[in-house]
Amino acid sequence: MLPVVQKTLFAMYYPYCGLVSRMLPNITLDGRKLRVLPGVYKPLDSEHHVVDFITEGKRVLDVGCGSGVITVFAGLKSEHVTAIDISPQAIENTRQNCQAHNIENVTIKQSDMYREVDGERFDYIVSYPPLFEGSFKSDDRQWCTSSHFVEELFRGASDHLESEGKLVVLLPKKFRVSPVDLSEKYGLEFESAVPHHNRSIGNRLHALPYLHFNMNNHVFTFHRLP
Repeated sequence: MLPVVQKTLFAMYYPYCGLVSRMLPNITLDGRKLRVLPGVYKPLDSEHHVVDFITEGKRVLDVGCGSGVITVFAGLKSEHVTAIDISPQAIENTRQNCQAHNIENVTIKQSDMYREVDGERFDYIVSYPPLFEGSFKSDDRQWCTSSHFVEELFRGASDHLESEGKLVVLLPKKFRVSPVDLSEKYGLEFESAVPHHNRSIGNRLHALPYLHFNMNNHVFTFHRLP
């Protein structure tokens, strides 16, 4: 798709999704109801199941936390979760959902990628990045388009992982840039790519008003090289 056409479509899609979220503010995932603010991405891909790939009792960094869906579910099994996002609305939304589910072992920071966690290291970095190429004037007002998020995620992962730490990321199998190539470029080693088919019927139906369909996502895992 031509960049100008795609940008035009998303310029209409974002306010449309905001309208839908005002009418359908909540979503229930594995028995937990989350409220999603109009300017924040609605978790429609069961992305909370990336926490199935992390070990209990570890320190986790959620990059691009959005509504806080991964943060909430990671918080239930982790020693501590740090959640970061460039969007003030996402930070507030994550805070609200953590509070609603009594998740207290979290630190929530507004951050442009890793900027506000400089010098910190984690056992796991988890993320469901924006999937479409594109850039708007304000990075904090787009949630499924970015011109740099995925590359920056991989670029900074090794510097923020413990020696045996892992990056766990949900991406389409045929993403525009090979995750394996990015891992080799930035000092990570590919472990696995597991098909992600955990979307419930209810989740699929909830996605229809958002014109959101199956992305053929896989959970990619990488570990930090010595």
